[in-house]
Amino acid sequence: MDQREKDGTTKSWFRSQRFFNEGNKWYYTTRENTIGGPFDSREDAEQELMMYLRDLREKENFGLKPTSTTS
Repeated sequence: MDQREKDGTTKSWFRSQRFFNEGNKWYYTTRENTIGGPFDSREDAEQELMMYLRDLREKENFGLKPTSTTS
């Protein structure tokens, strides 16, 4: 498939199990047992997950380990 010049070259891929909806709200789950949401759309949930993962990588770069939110 040809790519347009203005299209970005990177794409984020997510496992479909990471996203779910209840009613008309969307949520995401992480390996750390975090549930993010509610969001108005799946696209909003995907964007927030990308920011969550970016922040997680930045913390790991400083030697901080992810924390679980479950007891």
